[in-house]
Amino acid sequence: MAVAVEALRKLLHDFNARTGSKMSAIVSRSGVPVAWVLPDDAQVDNFATMAATLLGALEVIYATMKANPPTHVTVESEGGILSVREVTGKMFFVAMAERRSPALVRAIDEVIAKAKGLTS
Repeated sequence: MAVAVEALRKLLHDFNARTGSKMSAIVSRSGVPVAWVLPDDAQVDNFATMAATLLGALEVIYATMKANPPTHVTVESEGGILSVREVTGKMFFVAMAERRSPALVRAIDEVIAKAKGLTS
């Protein structure tokens, strides 16, 4: 799988700047960071592993209920919104922003579409 890492990083930089997101990344299903834009004090390996663990745990819950696994996950708290979206069967996008907005949802849709083009 040929992945244009620098192009993905630019895509993530643009996404963060446009949406005010604190962090964003493209992560493999096994938790390996592919491309990321995180604050300097954030540990990318921990962030990627925990995002993959969250997605994996939800897949187990859904499988228990004999339901299709989630392709979109949103976690909201007073500290912000965490959005996890499938890019391909092997990778996902994860971002953290201050709050949900229609502009954020559109920007996530756009970054997913562009990332699919760069990872296929």
